[in-house]
Amino acid sequence: MDWDDLRIVLAVARSGAALSAARALGVNQTTVIRRISQIECAVGAQLFERQRTGYRLTELGARVAETAERMEREVQALTSLLEAQHRALSGVVRLTTSEILANYLVAPCLLQFQKRHPGVLIELITQDRRLDLARGEAEVALRAGSRPEGAGVVARRMCDAAWNVYCSRAYAEEHGAPRRREDLPGHSIIGMEGLMANVPQPMWLQASAPDAVIRFRSNSLTNLVSNLRAGLGVAMLPCFVGDGEPDLLRCLPRIAELDSELWLIVREDMRNAPHVRAFADFLAEYIHGERPRLQAR
Repeated sequence: MDWDDLRIVLAVARSGAALSAARALGVNQTTVIRRISQIECAVGAQLFERQRTGYRLTELGARVAETAERMEREVQALTSLLEAQHRALSGVVRLTTSEILANYLVAPCLLQFQKRHPGVLIELITQDRRLDLARGEAEVALRAGSRPEGAGVVARRMCDAAWNVYCSRAYAEEHGAPRRREDLPGHSIIGMEGLMANVPQPMWLQASAPDAVIRFRSNSLTNLVSNLRAGLGVAMLPCFVGDGEPDLLRCLPRIAELDSELWLIVREDMRNAPHVRAFADFLAEYIHGERPRLQAR
């Protein structure tokens, strides 16, 4: 017998009727009657005597119900303990990530985390320079790229993030949208500047159209979205960003080689701190739930 079986036995024992037990459990009366018969068949003995006035416990049934009550008290006590622990969690977690990940992926989950753990303060640090977690500059990092190297951190690989070429609907109406890699040289390219110029996906676009006119460059993916909306040309974006912009069009078929690895990194000496672990686990679970959007399914 498992806990679900015991819950049904206990509900019928307390109410003395299948209908009342069904209401308490949120199921229909037929389900309760069927489950009681299945449980008795599995036990090999009657737990209830069926009477015109309802269900009456047998001697064995009474012992099963007593055991179920003890288990229920233990479950309730454990639930209360966990809820108290969640409420008691406190501290500061410094999270470092890129501006685009912060705005389009991390920010939506922070409210959910705050509701569950109101005592934990998240300090979100977005900058191009990668903070050194091992030196204590942050506790958690969310980064795109290759596997993090170096001591003092623990890295967990999340799902990959798809990239593609995007342009605005207005640009497509005026110039047409590129539908193949071979079409790219005939379009205006919005280039990347600074550290972003060395990201593999913009480099792929540059290599695809080496002689294309580049009239605009940006060192920010967030600004790149604005440039695309303005119809300044075509550019590379993560699909979870581009697909969420109603004014933008994804141009090319899925290109697996453009997928970017996504890593959740935790400072090793802080990974078991309750508030840090709670946030890292919550963020990982949230990202897992966003896999269809990240992978452009």
